[in-house]
Amino acid sequence: MTAIANVGIADPFFSVDTLLAGPTCAAQVPSGIYCVGALTAPDGQFLYLSLVGRDTAFQELRGLMTTGKLNSFLIGQDGGKLISGWFSREWLGQMEYHGAKLQTQLFGEVSQMIFYHPLLTTPDKANQTAVLPFLGKMTESLMQDAWQLVKHVCEVPLLDEWRDVVMQLLTRLEWLDTLTGFGCNATYIKIGNNIGGLISANIRAGALCVDADSQGRYAFPDKLTIDLEANRYQPPVPAQTPSDKKGGFEDDADFIDCYSRAQAIADGVLVDVSAHKEVREAGFKVPVALTAAVWDRFVEWDNDDVRKEQQSLGQSTAGRLWDVMYMAFYAIRHSRVGGDVLFYDLHVIERDGFSTTPRGIRLKLHSGAGDHGEHVITIMLPEED
Repeated sequence: MTAIANVGIADPFFSVDTLLAGPTCAAQVPSGIYCVGALTAPDGQFLYLSLVGRDTAFQELRGLMTTGKLNSFLIGQDGGKLISGWFSREWLGQMEYHGAKLQTQLFGEVSQMIFYHPLLTTPDKANQTAVLPFLGKMTESLMQDAWQLVKHVCEVPLLDEWRDVVMQLLTRLEWLDTLTGFGCNATYIKIGNNIGGLISANIRAGALCVDADSQGRYAFPDKLTIDLEANRYQPPVPAQTPSDKKGGFEDDADFIDCYSRAQAIADGVLVDVSAHKEVREAGFKVPVALTAAVWDRFVEWDNDDVRKEQQSLGQSTAGRLWDVMYMAFYAIRHSRVGGDVLFYDLHVIERDGFSTTPRGIRLKLHSGAGDHGEHVITIMLPEED
């Protein structure tokens, strides 16, 4: 994919073109409606649609769209298709609508109808998505505006000195794209959930530079200082049984066996991931295990074992493990509370045979002592102990 800085976009069209119903529609577009501007997202959904036509035709059009009889459109020019796109009824409910009367003609009032998605005016920080509309060609000023928007929606703090490298990386990953529409263009930003891992890997590789202090700690833009090597965890001190306690069940019982961590790993109750490079690269220096439920649902992935609906999603065990571990490390370093339990969130495609988009989940991280008093970490579902 061409880097965004090198993309030249032709001057926009301002002609009026015929609006036709798309192939999946159950009705036709009312006559007398034309398009003067359109822009679609990479998945084909309309971000912006500007129409002119008769006011009565618009009322009929809006009714057909609301009932779902018209859900896609073709914009034709000189007998050929210029651009096409589709709406979902749920998405249509989020669209802004503006209607303006232009002038009165012999055949009735002529109006303009404009639909546009809230992304054009309000970035979606929760999903790290934004759109920057513009006319004409990409310029240095627009590039800087796009960078500011990337910094605004990105969950990881970014330094201005990283702009060129990060923008090229986002473009190569198709997280940053230039949309060419009819009558307008846009920069489309949709940052992936593993952006933290991408930035971390490039810092370690030297592609992104930060200044370390004398103790090897790195100062990030949010003023948070973290030590990537030090392990500040202190195992909890077990409660002491009073020496003068006499009698009772405790004196008569002889506890000679317990279910050890090693046995849980041998039985498959826990999955030891300490040897995986993704765990070390995420920043963990101590043994780490996942419960079988976390491993089976959110990490392990083999296309031979998943249903056909999920085989083309580009998932891998290594990538999914990285997401789970990096977000765990990120949560530890950003936590402002003490204790040995930490809850954290991430987005992941569940291996359930039908999911095709990531959803938000919550995991529980427990930091404690292993079979021999060593520091270990266990990641589990919130309801697991």
